Amino acid sequence: MKKTLGFIFLGLALATSSFAAPAAVKISLGTGTAKDKEKMVYSKDKLTVKAGAQVALTFKNNSSSKGMTHNWVLVKPGKGQMVQDAAPAAGPGKNWTPEIPEVLVKSKLIDAGESEEIAFTAPTEPGDYPFVCTFPGHTTMKGILKVTK
Repeated sequence: MKKTLGFIFLGLALATSSFAAPAAVKISLGTGTAKDKEKMVYSKDKLTVKAGAQVALTFKNNSSSKGMTHNWVLVKPGKGQMVQDAAPAAGPGKNWTPEIPEVLVKSKLIDAGESEEIAFTAPTEPGDYPFVCTFPGHTTMKGILKVTK
């Protein structure tokens, strides 16, 4: 009887694990460069994920300058500059992020030394999806999330 129960529990464990949700793709992204943490760039300008993947992106503002805030905004292909141009009208109440269909995923504004984890599902269509900082004047902060099949 004990052996039978053991095999039943083992079978249930194996069956359950085969139906478990896939693990999230973990990505770490910061601001600045190794030599200059104050530089207004992302630490990586290209990220790659599979279409439809669950993503856990940890975004860290590596700046040490008080008041140097950044965000991470994922947008539809070809719409990075348009979203950055629309940001000032959104204002500080909306974290300088316009509420428009071109914005797919967004972080809050991250102060110097802070971080945020952003969980999202990658787009299902392969392509190059820009990510930008929408804080006014931070137009040099951009990159591409490459979504593959």
